[in-house]
Amino acid sequence: MDKKQSKLIPVLALLLAVTAIVVSTNSKSTINDKQGTFAVSDTSAVTLVIISDTHGNNVKIVRHSNQWFADQALARTDLMTVLMKVLHDIEKSKVVANSDIGNIVNIMKEDGFTVTVMVQRKKIVSYTICFDGDLCYALKEGADKPYVVEVPGYGQMITILKLANPADWKSRSVFAVQPKDLAQIVFNDETDNSFIIKRSGKEFEVFSYPVGLKIQGASIEKVAGYVEQFRKKDFSAYVQLQQTAIDSITSTRPIYTLSVTTTDGREMWCKAFERHLLWQGNQLDPDNFYLLLANGDFVQAKYFDFDPLVKSVNSFRN
Repeated sequence: MDKKQSKLIPVLALLLAVTAIVVSTNSKSTINDKQGTFAVSDTSAVTLVIISDTHGNNVKIVRHSNQWFADQALARTDLMTVLMKVLHDIEKSKVVANSDIGNIVNIMKEDGFTVTVMVQRKKIVSYTICFDGDLCYALKEGADKPYVVEVPGYGQMITILKLANPADWKSRSVFAVQPKDLAQIVFNDETDNSFIIKRSGKEFEVFSYPVGLKIQGASIEKVAGYVEQFRKKDFSAYVQLQQTAIDSITSTRPIYTLSVTTTDGREMWCKAFERHLLWQGNQLDPDNFYLLLANGDFVQAKYFDFDPLVKSVNSFRN
């Protein structure tokens, strides 16, 4: 993880905390005079948001069939809730003194972020922002005077407009399957602990893997509890490594492979690999590991989150 990405972690953490108390922002209320032309009155109509910075980062967040996508992957619903509130509620809070305009414009040119909001092919609003201390400044496209802007009542929420990298917006889900939609789970660590869980009517049965011997007397409660874990399992970060380094890691024996098949035939899988801390003498990372996902993404996850999925076939016995 590079330094720039690590600096965003506190920002993301704060945004996620704020999300829990954000109310719906898809209101069609009229923009008042104080909000001016920065705010979007009807965020439910927005189909595209583009955020770009002066360092070459660019993300296009697109709505298709009421779902948001970033870099052709599902976008994070938690961040989309925050983004829509910011776009709806952003307003002018202070006029910038004429003597400060030049300095603010220079900051925008060096470290600014451009935000463009569209409905279908129509541009609704576009502005450039920058941050100086605790203040956020915005300059509307075609204007020559910036303003201090804010999201009233949510001081740091506006910093979501700093996220110009698609990786920050892409969904972090490895598995997101309701138990009723789950047909089969295969856990393979290349030992006798490996197993298959298969749907049998409304319940599930456990078999050894790869032999396929049914485990007699398996606990219905234990199996159901395991299946519940697949409702939501997210990784923690995208990995910033050269492809040669990724290839070297994925050429080693995985800790385990885990695959899920749904009742409509969809398949999701991941392969887990150890993570070593090169800056600490190549020691094994006790908290984090790597995952290679079915879509080709190479990501980082926490043992704490995924350990409930790492079971032995014998653990399901009564």
